[in-house]
Amino acid sequence: MGRKERSNIVRIEKATRASKHKYTSSLQDLARESIPGEWITEIIEHPAMVPVGAEYELLQDVLASSDNVFYKPRRRREYRVDSSNLKKWQLYAENYIDWVGYSQTNGLSHHIQDFDMLFDDKENNNE
Repeated sequence: MGRKERSNIVRIEKATRASKHKYTSSLQDLARESIPGEWITEIIEHPAMVPVGAEYELLQDVLASSDNVFYKPRRRREYRVDSSNLKKWQLYAENYIDWVGYSQTNGLSHHIQDFDMLFDDKENNNE
């Protein structure tokens, strides 16, 4: 008995049905993903550190030797950045539409899977 050959028309119909289903779900995903996350920055200010020992003596020598030299200690700032709430596309693009366009152009998107059903290498290579 010979092998049953698959009909190309049936394959294309299945692909279009699947792509219609994926299209509606992709619109929902697009709407859900387009809501941006939040970048949280926390600034903690610490008091100025006073020099200790030999550093303090050298500082006093410099201040005493010149009238135009002043010592104004600065507060130390510590920045804590929390980017865990950001979406992946916010790291690479300004808005979600640009990110989807970039992904589709470079073949990084899951939207390319629609064509994989039509041009499947497993079906075409019978060896």
